[in-house]
Amino acid sequence: MDELLRFEHYDVRPGTRYVTMTGEADLSTITHLQHDLGRLLAPRWVTHLTLNLKGLRFLDCAALAVLLRIRQTAMVRGQRMTVTAAQGGPARVIALSGSGHLLDSHFGTVQIRGAGRPAGRDLVAFA
Repeated sequence: MDELLRFEHYDVRPGTRYVTMTGEADLSTITHLQHDLGRLLAPRWVTHLTLNLKGLRFLDCAALAVLLRIRQTAMVRGQRMTVTAAQGGPARVIALSGSGHLLDSHFGTVQIRGAGRPAGRDLVAFA
C-alpha cells in the first residue's frame, strides 16, 4: 500500500459505503487510487459511494481524472458517487476544473482570488 494515500471505509447504512481519503492523490498514487476505489465500489450492494476528502492534503489533475472515471463506472452500473469535505488545494482543483457538479460535491463556498482576473471576477471554489 502506498503510504502517501490512505483509505478508511465503513458502511453507514444498507447500500452506502463511506470512504475517508487521507494523504496525497497525485500522479504517483493514481494506480493505488484507481484500484482501491474500484474495489470499494465493486460490490453490487453498494449503491452510493461517499468520498470524504477532508484529510486529503493534495489532489492533482491526474488523480481528479481517476475520480471522474470512478464516477463514470458508478453511473454505468447504476451507482452514485458523492465527494464531500474537500478543502484547501483539493477543493480548488475540483472547483477550477469545473467538475464539482459532476462529482455531486458538497462543500461550503470560499473565494479564490487570483492574479490576472479582472476585479470582481473572482472564481468561487469550494472548501
